Amino acid sequence: MQTVDNKKMILIVDDTVESLSMLNEALSAENYTVLVAMDGEQALTIAERMKPDLILLDAVMPKMDGFATCEALKKNVELQDVPVIFMTGLSDSEDIVRGLKTGGVDYLTKPLVLEEVLARVEVHLANARKTQSIRDALNEIGQLAFSCNLKGEILWCTSDTSELLGKWDTNVVQLAALLEQQGVLTWLARQPEKRSQTLVSVAGHNMNVRILAQPNPGEFLLSFVAEDDLYLCDRLRREFSLTERESEVLLWLSRGKSNQDIAQILTMSPRTVNKHLEPIFRKLAVENRTSAAAVSLGFLSGISL
Repeated sequence: MQTVDNKKMILIVDDTVESLSMLNEALSAENYTVLVAMDGEQALTIAERMKPDLILLDAVMPKMDGFATCEALKKNVELQDVPVIFMTGLSDSEDIVRGLKTGGVDYLTKPLVLEEVLARVEVHLANARKTQSIRDALNEIGQLAFSCNLKGEILWCTSDTSELLGKWDTNVVQLAALLEQQGVLTWLARQPEKRSQTLVSVAGHNMNVRILAQPNPGEFLLSFVAEDDLYLCDRLRREFSLTERESEVLLWLSRGKSNQDIAQILTMSPRTVNKHLEPIFRKLAVENRTSAAAVSLGFLSGISL
């Protein structure tokens, strides 16, 4: 159960009074703040005024059904990151898949089992918190990161990514089209491993798109990696007999990043960064971070890109 200071807001959308009442009572008992709507249009109006932390959405409703409602939510930049759990009496797998494709993160089959509802809500709220923490950290350290789905829609990007696209007279709509045209979506559909990357050309600039994580089903957290960075890492690796990971850690160390920053950029723990520093110090014949950065910068300054 949540504390009063950390109450999360849940929007329930269902045209059945009995379902609304049952869910309202169960969620309120767990100290959630509950909002209710009886159709899709009402749900959109409420969500735009009071952004919920999670939405429980009935799939079959008169007028605007759950699928259309979810699509509308995901088109709203302010609401597209809100997790949506479908509630459906439909047993057809096509309808379940349709719900997930429109942006739902999960589904519950009616008649609802309250214990299952509460467990799913808790899990997806935790996932949303984790995703938001990652986004905040990536923004803080200036990472060129963004997320997209398999339809090519850009769900989110860091301020640095937006700024870079602006400098190149490109926007997120054009970036989305580029991902499809250059085969990135096809590549993502094959579920490549974390840290895999593929080369793209953005406004005449060659950049590698690297997978950082897959925070939700069908969503990929990606980053742009300049070709220059890959070249510099390779030169560091060969010059000092480093592993690939060690060369990446050293490159970011030479740019003044802390262990915490490097961990976020390279999607590893700060402890792992520390473990990589030990062999780096030994191979560079230095005793600390400052000396390692100085040796690295001295070498890199003599490289022509």
